[in-house]
Amino acid sequence: MRHVIIYLTLVYLVLFLAVLNRQQKKEGFDNTNNVRIFAYSSFTSLTGPGPKLKELFEKTCNCRLEFVDGNDAGMLLQRLKLESESLGADLVIGFDQYDLQKALSEYKWRKLDFSNLNIEPEVKPALANSYFVPYDWGVLGFITRKNELKNVPAKLDDLLNPEFARKIALQDPRSSSPGMQFLFWVIRTKGEEEGLRFIQRMFDQVHSYSPSWSMAYGLFQKKKASLVYSYLTSPLYHEMIEKDTNYEALPFMEPLAVQYEFLGIPDFCKQCALAEQFVNLMLSPEGQKIIMESNFMFPVLKDVRKGTSFQAVSEQMIKDKNLLPFEIPSNTDIERLLKRWSELRRGEKN
Repeated sequence: MRHVIIYLTLVYLVLFLAVLNRQQKKEGFDNTNNVRIFAYSSFTSLTGPGPKLKELFEKTCNCRLEFVDGNDAGMLLQRLKLESESLGADLVIGFDQYDLQKALSEYKWRKLDFSNLNIEPEVKPALANSYFVPYDWGVLGFITRKNELKNVPAKLDDLLNPEFARKIALQDPRSSSPGMQFLFWVIRTKGEEEGLRFIQRMFDQVHSYSPSWSMAYGLFQKKKASLVYSYLTSPLYHEMIEKDTNYEALPFMEPLAVQYEFLGIPDFCKQCALAEQFVNLMLSPEGQKIIMESNFMFPVLKDVRKGTSFQAVSEQMIKDKNLLPFEIPSNTDIERLLKRWSELRRGEKN
């Protein structure tokens, strides 16, 4: 009797595996085609564009996408360095312009052809190389809650008002992409020496320097801070997702910083063709709409934001082209400024 039970168990197991195999073939999935994508947390989160793009892509790709969370965009290179050899990496999503020189110096990348893209005019300056393609962009500035501040700041120097002591949430430029954006915004606006003196005076105004954008914004949402350095589309997120109109972006007098987010395919990719297919999805009108509405950034393709709330925001905040020009700083400039920022933070050079 025992042998009969074992025999029947094996028969049922074989039948089950056969049915499962047929089902996988029917669904067009080959479990050897795993595409590993390194990206930052807000891209891969349940509310970010990653899961929606993944679901759409897996319907036709005969593959399985796997996201590797790099936390903040500023940490992507470090995470790539630590885990790319063991995990593999087919695509990296989330570099900004301050990462590109370092990425190029540390890794080889596959060339990408984006000559046929119908790009928004604000994005064209970012098409400066053949290895990294911008997939969205955003303007950064300060966000506050309506009617909370007695004196609303209108320029950088206003941030030194005693009213804002320990009430400003910023990001650490050594680990956070927006943190680096703020540092370069100040330096490009005031010059290096005056800018660093300003940053030193800002230390008394800052509640904390968070390692990521999400942590800084979380402090702001918990009302630990009255001002946070973020994207000008942040109030739009609260309005569209939370139905909360109590947030506003402040249009400073100085030209504002612009962050361009890039993607790239490492030369050591294993699923290179599938990675390129996913890039094509991200840069399609459908993919751009998903990124715009989930990442709350402006699309790079023309006409995607037309007739949406994103168009209204961009026209209101960028109507005078009051933006810093695009640049890719050298590794030397970035390392020097980060070193000087760290020294000031430690109080070594006053």
